[in-house]
Amino acid sequence: MSFHIAIIGGGVSGLSAAYYLQQQALSSGQALDITVYERKPQFGGNADTVVVKLGTLQDGQGQPERPFIRWADLGVNDVNLATYVKLAALMKDIGYLQHMKPLQDTTSYFTADGNEYLTDDAALYNGVSDARFNLAAADGGELSKLITVVHQHAIELVAPPAGGPPPVPVSYTVAHYFDSCITNPEGMLAATARRLKIQINWGDPAIPARITRIRDEIYYPRISAMYFTDNETGPGGMPLQSPFQYYRVQEGGVTPDRRYFEYGSQHWLQALARWMEQHSTDKVKVQHHMGAAVKVTISPASAVVTPAGSAPRHFDLVLMALHADDALAALDFNGIPPDTARTIQSTLRQVRYTRSYGVCHTDDRLLPRNRNVWRTYNVLVHPQSQQVQPYRMSYVENFHQNDPLNKPLDHIGLPMFFTTLLPDLKQIQANAVLTRLNGDEVPQHLRDALPHLAHGPAPSSHPHTGYSHEVGSTHAAMAGKAWAMFKHNVLNSHCIDAQARMQAFNQDNAQQPLMPLFFGGGWTNGAGLHEQCLTQSQLLTQWTWRYISRHQAG
Repeated sequence: MSFHIAIIGGGVSGLSAAYYLQQQALSSGQALDITVYERKPQFGGNADTVVVKLGTLQDGQGQPERPFIRWADLGVNDVNLATYVKLAALMKDIGYLQHMKPLQDTTSYFTADGNEYLTDDAALYNGVSDARFNLAAADGGELSKLITVVHQHAIELVAPPAGGPPPVPVSYTVAHYFDSCITNPEGMLAATARRLKIQINWGDPAIPARITRIRDEIYYPRISAMYFTDNETGPGGMPLQSPFQYYRVQEGGVTPDRRYFEYGSQHWLQALARWMEQHSTDKVKVQHHMGAAVKVTISPASAVVTPAGSAPRHFDLVLMALHADDALAALDFNGIPPDTARTIQSTLRQVRYTRSYGVCHTDDRLLPRNRNVWRTYNVLVHPQSQQVQPYRMSYVENFHQNDPLNKPLDHIGLPMFFTTLLPDLKQIQANAVLTRLNGDEVPQHLRDALPHLAHGPAPSSHPHTGYSHEVGSTHAAMAGKAWAMFKHNVLNSHCIDAQARMQAFNQDNAQQPLMPLFFGGGWTNGAGLHEQCLTQSQLLTQWTWRYISRHQAG
């Protein structure tokens, strides 16, 4: 008899959970029926791919004018395949690796008045580098050496090598770390410098000032620009493990291999969903229901999923692969034992969310004034007195997904256009926000290649853009424009505790089944990076198999 599983959420977490479950069932001979429910009309979670028109092409050869059209990701937009080994393996399995294209991995740090501070040009291959601003040349090269040591030491504090001391507690913040480094540079950093074979004169009286500069002009801006930073405490108030575990997963001590998703991040998720459907059998099936907001009713012996406007359906197990607050809203706790219900509810409520916008535009006021220091990633440096700020970062799309390494996407290179992540739509000139094209305006070859619904529905509606439905009519004047609202869990101490509590619940439920319910989603593992979502999905598969074996035995 087939075991029926419902997965709530069609983002990276939900789809990868379905993939691993399908693979396990196919290899074990277990009959399995998997149904994925996604509230939005397309896959993606915090992914959203838009298509925009930047002007018209004229070749001067008598050919008719044609629209100059580009696409951009408003949310999730690139990964590091050098460290995302699970993602690379999955993509190789489904034949998607050839769609992961290289990008220029460069960064500028600049102030709000437009004056550039520093540029990280280690991976610059097509552009102008200026020694006055090049991070590698700053302070005679001493700044760059010290950054390497500070960075590696922080990673070792949150993820010690085997046999080392325990990791620092969650209460140890980014501010604590930098204060200690400034107060006692040699005591904190000398051992790491020796291991890295980096020569630093610890008697140099300028070292504390250099570390202060590293904190204020590099790390605080970078951490402020992270989607999971607490906008109430700022970067200094974050647990050290939040950003530096992120760096560890992103970098892994190897040369980065940063790639973007050809035709957008939704393109790969759609490809994954299609591959699972094509590899379904009579015994192991995966199917997807889009535009399906659901209510989930759980009791110790049953699970019922009721899509809005549809009949309820019974399942043997439900996997919640969505934001904590969305899981809280979707679950009906009436059938759950009161103590367990209170535990789950209190855990989910520990996770706080911030809202921000992804906007595709041509407003270069958000970039450094000197165009020669524009980089793929452009990070705003807040004044020291204003470090508690919502994040803001601008991507130059011509370097990100329209770059010289990919000639078909760079046959002109102009006009320049940008995607900016920021807390307030009003920070961008309204007439600079590009219009989201609908299907009729997109050439057929792009319409065939781009993700489902990336170019539709009609621009007058916005139901498919991130979580824009939550803003109501606040931005009615921006309807049809290329923007979306996203929400991200704040990776503070409360969230980290909630992650541990929810993992314990999942583990206990697998060992001694309490109810047909497990929790996944990006919020349950670290910063919710692709690789962390896949790690969680593999754990969900292990827990599910234990649950199935005990269910069938009992």
